[in-house]
Order: sequence, then structure tokens, then C-alpha cells
Amino acid sequence: MSRILIISTDVVGTTMAGPGIRALELARALARARHTVVLAVPGASDSADALLTITPYAYGQPGAFTALLAWAEVVVGQGFVFEAHPELLASDVPLAIDMYDPLILESLDLYAGADRATLDQQTARYLRLTNAQLQRGDFFFCATSGQRDYWLGALTAAGRLTPDVVASSDRELRALIDLVPSGIAATPPERGAPVLRGVHPAIPGDAVLLVWAGGLWDWFDPLTVVRAVADLRETCPQLRLCFFAGARPNPHGQPFLTRNTEQVSALAANLGVLGRQVIMLDFWVPYAERGRYLAEADVGVSAHLPGIETRFAFRTRLLDYLWARLPLIGTVGDSLGELIAQRGAGLLVAPGDQTGWRTAICQLYHDTSARAALQAAAGQLAEHFTWAEVVRPLETFCAAPRRTGRPPDDPDHHVAELAAARASAAESSDYARRLERELATRDAQIASMADLLGRIENGRIMRILRALRRG
Repeated sequence: MSRILIISTDVVGTTMAGPGIRALELARALARARHTVVLAVPGASDSADALLTITPYAYGQPGAFTALLAWAEVVVGQGFVFEAHPELLASDVPLAIDMYDPLILESLDLYAGADRATLDQQTARYLRLTNAQLQRGDFFFCATSGQRDYWLGALTAAGRLTPDVVASSDRELRALIDLVPSGIAATPPERGAPVLRGVHPAIPGDAVLLVWAGGLWDWFDPLTVVRAVADLRETCPQLRLCFFAGARPNPHGQPFLTRNTEQVSALAANLGVLGRQVIMLDFWVPYAERGRYLAEADVGVSAHLPGIETRFAFRTRLLDYLWARLPLIGTVGDSLGELIAQRGAGLLVAPGDQTGWRTAICQLYHDTSARAALQAAAGQLAEHFTWAEVVRPLETFCAAPRRTGRPPDDPDHHVAELAAARASAAESSDYARRLERELATRDAQIASMADLLGRIENGRIMRILRALRRG
């Protein structure tokens, strides 16, 4: 058994979002496999776990992981922790990198509305982070077959598919990169005391309740769903749509609301359905309590915009719907939604198809037998996504960790780039001032040379004119 350090980039506690949930549940699954696990979280955590040790770290502080790296036999991490702590990449401890979220694709949506300078800066930042991970990782894991193909291409371009690496792996290179999607508990949630039905003034006990669990990020399309529900207020009078719309926990400051959250609220109010047919919970549902909310629902919904982010996404909220045995109404395009529909557990609608959403909602509103069939199929599919099942490739690596990445003194592993990118604002300002002085000096030199060339040219012309006069 191994000593495993798992590092979360996000809040782990009573309220948490996808990255923190994934880090915690992977840590629990590896601890159940009898490894000794430490889960490092940014800042303090209000949670404790009997299976593992949860410890805080100071995000971005040099040396924050010195003691833990000396203890660990394998490190598991994801995303921006490697930018904030490039010493993790510089260490010689075997490193398993979680690539379930292709951040570089996600950033294209996050910064789509930014000015060009910001867009270029962030694109370079995400590319630098991605390259650093690809160069250094000893084992990679992601969520879908499509993601794995994407990352195999990236690893090839990064020069990581060397003869030695291929010779030391299996023919499918599963020893280098394999699938570890997010998972669910082995047993579905049970209803407890009511939390929505008959408790929220707009949700009667006999409502047909649709739930949107999770954040309202820029690449989602909740507005089409709101419009469809508003259209059905007369023909489906007991229909209700509930968004889990509280402020998202934030490891670096105050919880925040997304732009989509504000737009949903404004649209629902404008259509006259806010607080009636459309309900927006004003708190982030606690992780341990989310099962009670899901268990009261009839259908889980999720709509997204078309785009490259969707093609490679893995919508973890859809797993919660499977866990609660909820039928899905979703949008065509993401791999997990497609799988759910193929297995008979959901209905999919084209992006932005308001008529399609009305039809699908109306069908499940009126046809209880159709809902029951979808629920049964969801239960069968859910068995393949338990945490004990999905964690196996990562557990195999952690049981016998090894180095396959480039040595930490290799100049191509980009650690130096990340360390430089983490320079303080004061250093950045000093650099900018030095650069401005150098540019000013060069401008003056160029102007002086231009003046000299001008005088030389004028002198040449004057000699020609004098020669002509003499002639």
C-alpha cells in the first residue's frame, strides 16, 4: 500500500463544487483500497473524514508542500495547483495528473468576451500550464474515451510517446493514460424529511418537479429551458423547474454568482414565472444533503450550447441524476448525456431547440409509465459508475507508482516557465518598467539612425545637383 498525497484546487467542506467533490471522493476511494491518504485543500476545511487526513495548504505559497512531498510516495493533482506550486512538477515523486477537465478548451468560453490582450494572455497561460503537465506526468487519467483520444494526441505532440514509454506500457497505453470518470455512491439517495415539496411555497406536494443541479456556467443554456417551462404553464399547471442556484464556493474569496444565474432570474421574472413555475434556490445545496433534494425530483435537466467545450465535457451533474435514478432531459453533444440516452435513461434535444424541450417536458409530465421506464434504465446504468468501480486504473498506478515522465532537470519540462509566471506583481511591474526603458532607448537609437540616414541621403542628392549644374 502507498502513501498518497491528493491535492485539491477547490474548496472541500460542507459546501463544495465539482473539483472539490472529485478530489474528496477519489481520496475516499483510494483510502478504502487500504492506501494511506492525505487530502490537501486550499485554506481551512470544515470537514473531517475517518478514512483519510484532510490538511490545509497555503495556495501559492512557496514551500507549502515541502513536508508532504518528503512523506508521499505518489502525488495526485489537477489543473492550476501546478501553476501555483511548480515545485510539485520539479519533485521526483511519481505524479498522477487528473485531466478530466480540459481547461484550455474551457477557457475559450470563459474569456470569449475579454479584450484581445487579455484573451492572448490567458490563452498563453493555459497553454503553458497544459504543456507543463503533459511533460511531467507519470500517469494521466481523464473521464471519457473522447478526452483520452484528445490527450493521446496532445501527449504525442509533446513528445511523450517515446519508444521507452511505449515499451514499458500495454499496447493500448493504459499504463500511461486511462479512464477515471467521476462516480457515485453504490446506493441511491432516500427521501428524508421534505426539503422542497410542501416546504417551498411554490412547490406543492404533487408537483412534477424538474431540477437543474449544479452551476450555471457560460457554456450552459438554461434560458431555453426556462422559456419552454413558461410556454407550458397553462397546459402543465403542476410543472415546476428548480435551479440549485446559490453562490458557488470559492477557495480564493467570497462565493460568487455566474452571469447565467443573473440572466435566468431576469428572464424568468420578465416571463412572469420566477417564484412560480421557476424556482431559484438562493443557497448552495450542501454536498451531504443534495441526495434529499434529488430524491424529491421527477426529472433532471441540463442544457448546453454547442461548442468544443461540450464535445469533450463530462457533466458530473448527470451522474447525480443517475445516482437518484432520475430520467434526464438534456442537450445533444456531450458524451455522458449521449450514453444515458443510448441506454434508455434520458431524452436529448438539439441545442437551442425550445420546441424540442417543450415536447420532451410535456411527454414526461403526462406519461408516468415513460418516466418509470427511464428511471429503471438509469438504475441499471448507475451500477457502472460507482466510485469503487471507476477508481481502479488510478488505484493500480498508486499501488505501484513509477516514474515515466522526464527527469526534473530536463529543460523541456516547463517548470521554469511556471515558476517565472508566478512572479510577484512588483517583479512584473519592475520588468515592465525596464522593458519600457529599453524600448525608449531603442526608439531613440532608431530615430538617430533615421536622422543620420536622412542626412546621408540629402548629402548624396546635393552632390548630384552640384554635378548637374557643373555639367
